[in-house]
Amino acid sequence: MNKVTIAVTTLLATFVAACVTINVYFPEAAAVEAADRIIDKVRGESDDSGTSLYQREDSGEPSVMVAFASSVIGFLVSDANAQDQIDFDKPSPEKQALEQSLAQRFPSLKPYFDSGAIGVTDSSLIDFRDRNLVPLKDRNTVVQLVAAQNNDWLALYAEIAKINKHPEWQDGIRRTFAERWIAKANKGWYYREGGTWKQK
Repeated sequence: MNKVTIAVTTLLATFVAACVTINVYFPEAAAVEAADRIIDKVRGESDDSGTSLYQREDSGEPSVMVAFASSVIGFLVSDANAQDQIDFDKPSPEKQALEQSLAQRFPSLKPYFDSGAIGVTDSSLIDFRDRNLVPLKDRNTVVQLVAAQNNDWLALYAEIAKINKHPEWQDGIRRTFAERWIAKANKGWYYREGGTWKQK
């Protein structure tokens, strides 16, 4: 009987530890999927379809005592999942407004990506690569567009972390978006990585 009790206790303790670990680790795969969808939406390349949900798998084991332990675990997990389910596509009025603002501004910035005047950076922002490629009469406007776009991107990363109740994930979200922006940059666009501008 002692051996069975110890086994069940160990199983429960292991599972609780696993839950804590799951809640701490940044779900990068879900972030990548959401980043791709949001970037495409901002660029006007696709609709917002589907949701990116971070899920984990459980497996049960035969035996009466383990089945009992599994039912207790299942109750605990369903409760935890209800509170902490991760969905980087989860809507909020602020998130939707930011995505719309980014999408509306992007067509005005695209010609400057195409010319090489501006590029994406590994800090998930837009920066000037060569201001001389922007006509003088348009320069102040483009400076304002770049600043506004960067502010909205930073606010969006913070909002995604906030609505998922993990503000500590903001840096991970920002890093993921930076990687995906560079990966999805058009041929001929510039990106800055490690302080050096490169062309795709």
